[in-house]
Amino acid sequence: MGMRKLWKRLNEGWIGIVFQVALGILIAYLAYNFLGFILKTPTPLVAVVSTSMQHDNAEFTHYRWLQEKFGYNRSYIDSWPISKGFYIGDMPVIIGLDEYKIGEVIVYKVGGIPHPIIHRIVAVNEDGSYQTKGDNNPSQLAYEYKVEKSQIYGKIVFVIPKLGWFKIIANRILGI
Repeated sequence: MGMRKLWKRLNEGWIGIVFQVALGILIAYLAYNFLGFILKTPTPLVAVVSTSMQHDNAEFTHYRWLQEKFGYNRSYIDSWPISKGFYIGDMPVIIGLDEYKIGEVIVYKVGGIPHPIIHRIVAVNEDGSYQTKGDNNPSQLAYEYKVEKSQIYGKIVFVIPKLGWFKIIANRILGI
């Protein structure tokens, strides 16, 4: 069978549907891994699945908390990248770096939690580890007082609104 006949057969009927779906999955997998290689992180894209970074009550959960805990003023806080947070279904793009700064939003892993955490660095500890907090959380969670560099996938460089819903819906359908 010639290449043209084989290609035509692979694109017709139910075989064509299965082939196109498999080809799409393979291309997406390769593109994701290539993007991870370019951005120096094993996790170049994530879907936001919680409200911890929304700015629904920013005066209390974000500005006032940061001022009371660390003495940061509003103009300093507003100078941070991604100063307005993001919403469920948004898709942040992540780049891996050697160092991170106060105010940057990072993505990291925590043992026992199946999905990556997306929170802001609020302090750097004396040992070089980081403290984080979700902008919409009323306070820090227990695992946020000491985030090691080895836990961090990278920092968020920009957010694609709503694109993460595809991943959220697919995960819910597959039961992940």
